Amino acid sequence: MLWPKEQPRLDGWLWSAVLVLCWALILAVRVLVWQIALFNRRVYLRTVEAGVQRWWQHRSLGLPVQDVVLLGPKGDEQANYQRLMTGAALPKPATPSGATQPMLRCALSLSDITERTPALARHLARLTLERPGVAECWPHLRAIAWVGDESSQAAFVGVLTRKGVVLPEPRLPLHNLKDLDDLIDTFHRDCRGENDWLLCAGVVSVERTDDNELPGEAGFLWRVSRTGRQLVHRGEYQAGESPAELCAQLQRYAGLQAPPSTCLALDKTSQAAFVEGGWSAVEHQLAGQWGVLADLAPFIGMSLALLQAGEASQPCGWLSQDANKRLAIGVAVPHGNS
Repeated sequence: MLWPKEQPRLDGWLWSAVLVLCWALILAVRVLVWQIALFNRRVYLRTVEAGVQRWWQHRSLGLPVQDVVLLGPKGDEQANYQRLMTGAALPKPATPSGATQPMLRCALSLSDITERTPALARHLARLTLERPGVAECWPHLRAIAWVGDESSQAAFVGVLTRKGVVLPEPRLPLHNLKDLDDLIDTFHRDCRGENDWLLCAGVVSVERTDDNELPGEAGFLWRVSRTGRQLVHRGEYQAGESPAELCAQLQRYAGLQAPPSTCLALDKTSQAAFVEGGWSAVEHQLAGQWGVLADLAPFIGMSLALLQAGEASQPCGWLSQDANKRLAIGVAVPHGNS
C-alpha cells in the first residue's frame, strides 16, 4: 500500500532471480554428485585393477628348482632323461610274477611286487645322498614335501636318518596341483634365508590300469632353493575353460607372449587336448617311456620340463593327466624368464 503507484513493482524480477538461482543450485548439486560418482568409479576401477594385478603376480610365482633327480623305466642314470628322451629306445614291458598284465618297471632287483614302492623310495633316498653339494645343505632344509603314501615316505626318510641326516619335522603333502599351489606359497613365505631350501620328492608303482594301458613306476626329487636355475610355475586342471583360454592363462603366469617353444605330454589324451591353444607335444609324446603313473604323472612332466628348460634355456610346457583323469597343464622356464 505504501509503494508508489506510478513505479513498477519488483516482485516478478525477484522471483525470476530466485528461480534462476535455484536452478543453478540444483545444477551445481547434480554436477557435484556426478563428479563424486565419477571419482568413486575411478577409485573403484583402480582398486579392481590393482587387485587383479596382485592376483596375477601371486599366481605367477613359482618354485625355483636347483636340482632334479628322476627314476623310471630307463633306470637311474640321469642322462637318460635329458633332452626329453628324444631318440631313446622304448623300455620293454615285463610281466612280474603274480601280475596280470605287462608293466613298465624300473631296473631294480626286486622280486616282491608288493614291496616295490618302499624299495623305490629307499633307492631315491640313496640317489639323493649322492647328489653333489647336498651334504652341506641339510642344516638349512626347512620341510619335506612328499608325493605318495606314508609307507613310501617312511622308507625314504628312514634311509636319510640312518645316514645321520637330521630332518626338520614339517612334512607337506604334495598329491595334486592344489598342494603345489600351497607349496609355492609356503616357500615364498617361509624360506626367506639365502640358504633355505625344500626337498620335494615322491615315488609310485602302479599295479594295474584300465584300457590296456601299461602300468608304470617312477620317482622324482627336486631341491628347491632361491639359487635354482629354473622355475616351475603353478599348473592348472582343465575345468570348464576352453583349451585356448587355459593355455593363454598359463602363458601369462610365465610371462610368455607365445606358446612354449617345446612341450611334452605324458599321455595321448592330454597331447590332443591342448593343441587348440598352440601347445603341441606331438614330437615329445612320452607315454611309451613311462606308462601310467597316477598322481605322480604331473610331477614327472614338471621334472622333465625343468630339465629341458635348464638345458635349452627355453620355456618347456608339460601336459598330463592325474589318477582321476583330470587334464593338467603347466610350464617350466629358465630362472629369470618369469
